[in-house]
Amino acid sequence: MLSAEIIAVGSELLTPLRTDTNSLWLTEKLNDIGIEVKLKTVVGDDEARLEEAIRDALKRSEIVITTGGLGPTEDDVTRQVSAKAVERDLVYHDELEAELRERFKRWGRDMPEINKRQAFVIDGADVLPNPNGSAVGMFLPLVGKCLAVFPGPPREMRPMFEDFVFPKLKVLA
Repeated sequence: MLSAEIIAVGSELLTPLRTDTNSLWLTEKLNDIGIEVKLKTVVGDDEARLEEAIRDALKRSEIVITTGGLGPTEDDVTRQVSAKAVERDLVYHDELEAELRERFKRWGRDMPEINKRQAFVIDGADVLPNPNGSAVGMFLPLVGKCLAVFPGPPREMRPMFEDFVFPKLKVLA
């Protein structure tokens, strides 16, 4: 039986004002296909602790999923920390920036330059489109393991998981 770990990222999840509902939902989906969730962790917006959490999770489990921390602001560190944890570079995708600019245009706004950060993807990762927000997800196959990196809002994370990652995990399970 494959094992999984879920890492919810965001200092707001360490307060009594927010609850990590993503881990509960993901656990149900993974259990339904025979993947056992062995550990769930909540990590604040702390680069060193997040890197340690991802590295440790990849040592223990075949499937590691992160949710949150993919926004455009300085405290959204999941993208770069995930790349560092798997010893990969971030690669800039011009087409992702163009899609972001177009999306903001449809929303009737100019894209803030800070959103260009969301066009960086871990080298070798599959880009997971996000029709409900600005942050794409990433799926990175590793030797005998995989890392899935999702945005935090459930309305973005859930369809991304169901449409792009769940089918891949079903094959592995």
